[in-house]
Amino acid sequence: MMTTASDDATLVLIERRDGVAIVRINRPAQGNAAFPPLMKRLCEALDEVIGDPQVGAIVLSHTGRHFIAGADFNWLRTLEDASIANIRQDIYAWFQGAAKRIHGCPKPVVAAIGGAAVTVGFELAIAADFRIVTDRAMFQQSWIRLGLIGPLGSLKLLPAMVGWQMAKDIMLRMRAIGGDEAVKIGLATELVAEEDREDRAIALARELADLPPLAYRAMKEGLWQGLQSSFEDCWNMGVTNQAMLIGSEDHREGLSALLEKRKPAFRGR
Repeated sequence: MMTTASDDATLVLIERRDGVAIVRINRPAQGNAAFPPLMKRLCEALDEVIGDPQVGAIVLSHTGRHFIAGADFNWLRTLEDASIANIRQDIYAWFQGAAKRIHGCPKPVVAAIGGAAVTVGFELAIAADFRIVTDRAMFQQSWIRLGLIGPLGSLKLLPAMVGWQMAKDIMLRMRAIGGDEAVKIGLATELVAEEDREDRAIALARELADLPPLAYRAMKEGLWQGLQSSFEDCWNMGVTNQAMLIGSEDHREGLSALLEKRKPAFRGR
């Protein structure tokens, strides 16, 4: 399906609300199915809000019933005769680019998920720091049905979240996980009513935005590095980061606020 530049601009919408950016995937008539123009626009939107000093946290949400109900099948058909180079460009530049931006974002990212998060949607959802879901949410990794694998990070992230055997059950058997079960197995953070989905995600994002930004980023990076490094490396990295953070304005402000029994005002310095 061809789109114009003006159409592309509306595929992902941005709303700013008191220091929180709500990034909404907006292709509801197609179940928010992912294809390159949408993913390119998502990358652009993420770059915009990540680089905005007035944004302290990000909520990744959606219009319509579904979060992302998989990849667009019409687009997938166009890849049958595409070169490996072109496929890598579509997947790595925009699809994996979006996943990397979400996962590596120095600011808190909360996904607000109602409806289906399938293949691409599943992978972008688990790249976020936290996931607020409803009883209509449904996570499924059905890549294998198409003769494909999950290329956007789930092969690494999912086993760390839910355990090796559960990850195999989800990836190899394509087992659909509802919102309630997702919370129970650690795939999601909290189950709420659909009418509260975005409001709860925004509230959590604000809670996280109130934390010291430098320490949040260092803790997030440390958790990720801990999955990939030895205990000795983890200790060394922890001491180095802690030494830098102790010299920060945020640390001094946090300590002063604790002693003075007031709310801290962190500045990310």
